[in-house]
Amino acid sequence: MAKAKKLKSGNWRVLVYEFTDENKKRHYKSITAPTKKEAEYMAAEYALNRKKNSSYEDLTLKEAYDRYISSKSAVLSPSTIAGYERSKKNHFQKLMPMKLSKIDSKLIQIAVNEMAAKYSPKTVRNAHGLLHSVIKTYTSNFEFNTTLPQKIKPTYTIPTTEDINKLLEVADNKIRVPILLASQGGLRRSEICALTPDDFTDLGVNVNKAVVYDDKNNIITKTTKTVAGTRFVPLPPEVIKECKEWQYFGCSPATLSNSFYQTIKKADIPKFSFHKLRHYFASELHAQGIPDKYIAEIGGWETVEVLQQIYQHTLKDKQEEIRKKVVNIFSSNFTKCNTKCNTHGNKDSV
Repeated sequence: MAKAKKLKSGNWRVLVYEFTDENKKRHYKSITAPTKKEAEYMAAEYALNRKKNSSYEDLTLKEAYDRYISSKSAVLSPSTIAGYERSKKNHFQKLMPMKLSKIDSKLIQIAVNEMAAKYSPKTVRNAHGLLHSVIKTYTSNFEFNTTLPQKIKPTYTIPTTEDINKLLEVADNKIRVPILLASQGGLRRSEICALTPDDFTDLGVNVNKAVVYDDKNNIITKTTKTVAGTRFVPLPPEVIKECKEWQYFGCSPATLSNSFYQTIKKADIPKFSFHKLRHYFASELHAQGIPDKYIAEIGGWETVEVLQQIYQHTLKDKQEEIRKKVVNIFSSNFTKCNTKCNTHGNKDSV
């Protein structure tokens, strides 16, 4: 324990070490009292209470990330944890060595502005969301006043029925079944890779697991993405027969994607991701008038709101057909009154 020193004023002072900043400068708390004994007692009491009531604010941001991610590893999916690790490695690198006690909203705003120049608004917002959770967990009374980049409304490129037929015409045995399951059953890539022959019945397929990569890039099998993801999906009989005879159960997500992109190239159609087949599934059912509640159930979406937020767009090859249906509905409902000359004629006859 530091000893008290007498000041010119006659008081006694003790300097209690608090922390060393990023410039290697040591910071102290000054304790003064009229007597040496009193000053040293107050300093000892301060140090004891500081230790007893200490928060995690002496952690660096990187240390806080490590603690936060570790605390979530047992309750979040391996793919989510892997995403947190990537964010820790790639985002807010200037803040990572700093102690939480030295970070304020201005520094965060500067870091966000710098990140926004390199990344999409969605990436910035996601990274800031994780930063917010980490800092709020290990500090008290931290006020966030961050201005985030404006969201950009996503544009969706949905394959048409013609596109998918072209894919199926040139697809080899490895990728043909995944295309069928995604486009006609709405299965995710991770769900297809986790399937076994026993998951299929005479009416469809039971979806109850998924294959993902953990933070070490190892492939593991876990439960579905959400509780709603565990479901039964009806399938056409001919698709069920082909699925039961598939020879590539247990393929990796990367293998599936590589095979899919090779098939896209071979079919000579505009490039889109494998996940867009799931968009096609939802949008096609929506366009055909299937209730959104049922689409959400068999597609594994937690709520109708989630489904509508992402998949309410209609297919390119159905838009003209739907436009004509809309026009015909109101033309039929108002056949007489929609004709200007008839309306004027009625007025003249009154």
